[in-house]
Amino acid sequence: MGRSLSLQAWVIGTLVTSACSSGGSNSGAAGTGGQTGPGNAVATGANTTAAASSSGGGGSGATSGTGSTSGGTGTGGGTGTAASSATGGGVGDAGTAQTAADASSSASASDGGGGANVGVLGPDGGDDDTDTSVGDGEFMVGPTYTPSPYLTLDPGAPAGFTTSFTMSSADSKIYNGSYFTPPITFTRQIQVWVPAQYVDGTESPFMVTSDGYYASIQTVVQDLAGSPPPNHVPPLVVIGIQNGPNVYPNSERSYEYDTVSSAYWEFVTTEVLPAVLSNAALKAKYPNFALTSDPNGRGGYGCSSGGPAVMGLAWFGDFNRVFSFSGSYVAIQKTAAYPEGAWEYPSLITAAPLRPDLRVFLEVGQNDNGSTTPATSDSNWVIANQNMAAALMTKGNHYRFIYALGAGHCDHNARNEVMPAGLIWLWENYQGN
Repeated sequence: MGRSLSLQAWVIGTLVTSACSSGGSNSGAAGTGGQTGPGNAVATGANTTAAASSSGGGGSGATSGTGSTSGGTGTGGGTGTAASSATGGGVGDAGTAQTAADASSSASASDGGGGANVGVLGPDGGDDDTDTSVGDGEFMVGPTYTPSPYLTLDPGAPAGFTTSFTMSSADSKIYNGSYFTPPITFTRQIQVWVPAQYVDGTESPFMVTSDGYYASIQTVVQDLAGSPPPNHVPPLVVIGIQNGPNVYPNSERSYEYDTVSSAYWEFVTTEVLPAVLSNAALKAKYPNFALTSDPNGRGGYGCSSGGPAVMGLAWFGDFNRVFSFSGSYVAIQKTAAYPEGAWEYPSLITAAPLRPDLRVFLEVGQNDNGSTTPATSDSNWVIANQNMAAALMTKGNHYRFIYALGAGHCDHNARNEVMPAGLIWLWENYQGN
């Protein structure tokens, strides 16, 4: 549990944000220890730009085994147009498209753009024990990837306690199956892991994971909860929440995740968390089990459409820590209140008062969904995540933005390199444990 991450980071110039593309597949694999996730295939084969479709999500996982979930094949194409971030989350048109060969070159930010630095992360994408200055900002990784050592469970890591149960839409006031015509009844699995360090009666920090249980977060917590800073993650309870049915044209998953509203936060806090706290197996093990109400102790992880889902937990609720991988901040679920769907999050961020305790981790692949489409389509994942990073930077929030060279949508190679270090960064200032 005392293993160190072998990273060196170099600051190489001003902000470079490039919307580059090349042909390739978009995979949404679960990390080490994951089972095959739900069927989150893209509706129309190429990419998820239609309002009714939801992008392929990350795999859910169990505590053993290996598996992956596919998110569909991305659009092929040539080099995209580079764009640098502008004030207010906009995207400029300055700069040159960047490839793996010239990844260490720099380009000017557009007029009004932020002055953040872009760095290159080393082989495992993490913070070096001797270089704790690597924190907020924008970084490039790839195009070759090495899994983080913290995705291999330390033989001496304590096991913790796991339980699971199902929830029925028939018992929900929020997601009751009425989105379908005719309405349907469905169940979803909830899996909970409690770290061995938990002391009964204390209020534990926790993370919820979308698209089911993402076992790699558990692995990182097991490996690092007992380690001192800088390579430390608090002993988090991990709660995996399965999405609703991903059936087109009425995808419950997309309805839950891509809709910009308080509904998913209300579902998590008023239905899922009370069900966790009242679970018989958990109460038998920990009669006084409790989860923290402190927003700084509440976090969410999501891949693809799971990104805006967990962003909603923060934006409309009381979660301060967001881990978004290939987040679908695009116009999928359009409503009267938000006619461009999650594409509007950057403008919401810049227009609202600063939330100083909000921390957001973002990643996007160079060949992510819609990477060759223009910004005017509101369906380019690369530009959408660049806009998110620019808005957070402009506002003064803590953020870390990873641009993964050669990577596709929810690319498991990039994720397995950067996720553990991202989790360390996300929780580095937590004072509860």
